[in-house]
Amino acid sequence: MFKLSIHSIVDVITNSSTVIYTHQNGTKEAKELLQEILNISGEKLDVDDLFHIGVFAEDNDTYTEYLSELDEDEVECPGDYPKEDWKAQDLYIENLKEKILEGVVTKPGWMKEAENNDDYDDFQPSITLYILSKDVKYNALIEKMMSFLNSSEHDAGRDG
Repeated sequence: MFKLSIHSIVDVITNSSTVIYTHQNGTKEAKELLQEILNISGEKLDVDDLFHIGVFAEDNDTYTEYLSELDEDEVECPGDYPKEDWKAQDLYIENLKEKILEGVVTKPGWMKEAENNDDYDDFQPSITLYILSKDVKYNALIEKMMSFLNSSEHDAGRDG
């Protein structure tokens, strides 16, 4: 499974430092890009037949902390969610993401709520685009695409 962070942070330096957060879903654009790459091959290939594509919070803590808050508010957590073991919680979230990508289950409402939940600093959590190949022979294509898209660099400096 390959991941691409699609939530960016841009610093605008003024007399009072300001941070601007931008984010997008990205699934439509990723599918369009992949489809165009596949079209070049000349074969009749469809992106939906070759890849599972979805968007999730960048950090599993977004989900585990949200579920922890639900539990504290005495709201029912998913029945098979391991409330006491953080490693098991992380594995639970990873397995759920994969099942959602594969279309085995639909994304639960609590997961969508956690992704749209403003955290303590009034910012939504960073989101990540996930692409899972249905056939390993397409992994190299995704690896190269993700390598390119994740290759941006940034530099910061201060005058004065």
